Amino acid sequence: MSEGVKTPTVLLVDDQPTILRTLTRFLEAKGFTVEIATSVGEAIPVLEARAVDAVVLDMRLPGESGLDLLARMREDERWRHLPAVVLTGASLTNEDRATLARLRAYVFLKPKSYEALSTHLANAVRAASR
Repeated sequence: MSEGVKTPTVLLVDDQPTILRTLTRFLEAKGFTVEIATSVGEAIPVLEARAVDAVVLDMRLPGESGLDLLARMREDERWRHLPAVVLTGASLTNEDRATLARLRAYVFLKPKSYEALSTHLANAVRAASR
């Protein structure tokens, strides 16, 4: 990135080490700084300690779900407008889809091109910074 241009930071929340490694390498190669959490309990302190530009979270996490984290983000003024992408390999119910729409999350179905994910993140971060 050129001097003076802020590198966007993405918080990646997933409990699968392979997904974390793969997505971290991919997103860093696309110019993102990546913070990692493996649960909602780890994600909240990262959000509190560091300004992030977007969150990518798995829907199914141990303990609290990605939907729980997303709901907490939308209730908190600091994170209410953060772009959020929910990763899932699971089939979504109509209730899941309605909840995700209400919580303003983009759904990224696994497996899908990581290129599509990085493009969406770049566009979402750009739009949110306006």
